[in-house]
Amino acid sequence: MSRINLSFFKICLFFLTIASYGQEVAPSIMIKARVKDNKILLRWAVTTPIEWQKTNSKGFRLNKILIKKNGVLIEDAPKQSIAILKPLPLEQWMEVVQKDSYAVIIAQSLYGESFEVEENKSNELSRIMNIAEELSQRHTFALFAADMSFSGAKMAGWGYEDTEVKPDESYIYQVEAIDMPEVASAATMIGLSDREPLSTITDFYALPADKKVLFSWGIEWLKNTYTSYNIECSTDGKTFSSVTETPIVDLNSDAQHNSKQQFFTAPLENNEQTYYFRIYGIDAFGEKGPPSKAITVKGIPVAQATPKILDYHFLKGDKVSIEWEYPKEEEKNCTHFELLHSENDKSYRTVVLKIAINTRKLTYKNLKPSNYFKISAVDKQGKSHLSQSVLVQPSDTIPPKKPTGLEGKIDSLGYVVLKWKANTEADLAGYRLLRANTKNEEFTDVFNDLILTNEARDTVSFSISNPKVYYRVLAEDRRYNRSDISDILEIVKPDKNPPTAPIFKNYEMTDKGVKLFWVNSSNEDVKQHLLLRKDKDGTWKILKTFTKPTTEFTDETAENGQTYQYLIQAEDLSGLKSTTEFSMLTLTVVKSTTIKALRSAEALADRSDKHITLVWKYEPSHKITELHIYKNKKGAKPSLWKVLSGATTSVIDKDIAPNNDYEYILMPSISGQFPVKSEKVSVKY
Repeated sequence: MSRINLSFFKICLFFLTIASYGQEVAPSIMIKARVKDNKILLRWAVTTPIEWQKTNSKGFRLNKILIKKNGVLIEDAPKQSIAILKPLPLEQWMEVVQKDSYAVIIAQSLYGESFEVEENKSNELSRIMNIAEELSQRHTFALFAADMSFSGAKMAGWGYEDTEVKPDESYIYQVEAIDMPEVASAATMIGLSDREPLSTITDFYALPADKKVLFSWGIEWLKNTYTSYNIECSTDGKTFSSVTETPIVDLNSDAQHNSKQQFFTAPLENNEQTYYFRIYGIDAFGEKGPPSKAITVKGIPVAQATPKILDYHFLKGDKVSIEWEYPKEEEKNCTHFELLHSENDKSYRTVVLKIAINTRKLTYKNLKPSNYFKISAVDKQGKSHLSQSVLVQPSDTIPPKKPTGLEGKIDSLGYVVLKWKANTEADLAGYRLLRANTKNEEFTDVFNDLILTNEARDTVSFSISNPKVYYRVLAEDRRYNRSDISDILEIVKPDKNPPTAPIFKNYEMTDKGVKLFWVNSSNEDVKQHLLLRKDKDGTWKILKTFTKPTTEFTDETAENGQTYQYLIQAEDLSGLKSTTEFSMLTLTVVKSTTIKALRSAEALADRSDKHITLVWKYEPSHKITELHIYKNKKGAKPSLWKVLSGATTSVIDKDIAPNNDYEYILMPSISGQFPVKSEKVSVKY
């Protein structure tokens, strides 16, 4: 035995091998048990290829424990080794492999010098299979073939029949790999009373087509029972034969996807014969389940001809009469005709349903300006066979109405956005946009094409000296009738040049705050001046907007000791703003008067309760807004510790350590942003 030649099983190998690749599986033994007649059948398998190969030489030990008798549980029941199982020598397989093709696969996986599947080298499936290691192929084929042949599994040491069983007893069977502790053993409990009949497949369905049929049945609840299925066919409902040489297996389920439904397609010799089909499952011990109820199937022929529209005639009342031809002999393969309509020969919809199959003429009303028609012959499989399209256009000389409501604007980059009120004509094809640089010159088509919506975008050049641009719109229908041109829209081009920049000329520190002085922009189209300040958070905020020619302002919100940037900027009627390069001023607020707001302050150490209490009093003549307390160990840099409201006059510090000198700096703030004198207190803890 040197090579195995299979076509069906190479497909199975592909799915099973690829499904297992890249998954870390702990080596273990999986076991199944079933009662048949007065015997208990056992089947097992090793999950990983390397350990599977090792067990083929070292073998398995099958242990048996009598766990229950006459319904009574037996405590401390002894374990009995009933078999040591290994694959039979190659020469003992020769007779079996002549009759059992699955036994051939098992023997090849055990003793074959090589284990390759013959394949078409240009086939992508074959290319992927060649990547799989030979050991994985042997393991996968062996497990599959053992599921299909219980006699082969027993010869390989992967199955066992126990006849030493009694009806009133239950047993635990344990399978372990000899001298391989790294392989987890497996066990199962069963008795003769546990016999269960195999399930009948009840949801077996067929979908007939032309000389073939698609079968489907649910497999989700059968996966623990059956490993394969067999579909049988009969022409008289009595004598059945299998439709395939090998059983049907689930090739779509893997660790990531669990198939719930199985599908299989079988050919039919002709469409006239009535066929009977049934299905049964085969379990891992080779036992066949009961066949399902037979279902009848008859092929459904496909129509071979398509309709052809011959002619059409306009009738009164916006109607058209359409005539077509279709072979009389093809009528038996179809159920009816349908009329399809489109206004653009692209997207069709069915407008007349269920036209009798012997009809060749009909009348259709509610015509559009452009009408494309097709006739569809619907066969008994529900497939549509379409004729070529025919264009039907009624006469039309009435133009659309004149467009109204035209409006638009130009931005600083020269982009123009235009819109107008949409026309409501059913046969409207679109609009044309016309433009002129002066009101009296001839308008020209901007795009030389139709605009399909009531909006348009254009661009204008600022290099042309005309300060305004003019637009008009006309509507056009599908018969090329054009409306009157809309009224003229005049749009002023925006100013592209920003105003000259205002500049600061001086500032003063006053009791109220920082007083700023500047020179305004000299442009006549300036709409307003903006005074901005960049605070300590780094963002520019508008302090004041001046629409009148003001040249000074006092910032009363500036805080003493803070550094600010001020910006004065001009904005014209077009929204353009002056440059900022020479319009900024940076200064630090300095108010010379220092106010004493604290009357007293002291720090008290309480070593028994482990905290320091700070208490203070304010001068009653000042309204304190808040108090900042900075803290440090003596000799270290102070850092902000607390921010308290002006109503608070004491605080406790528990974040302290023994044998340290602590310093606290109290800095109150008062209304009016005046500088206030701070107080420092020290305490030894």
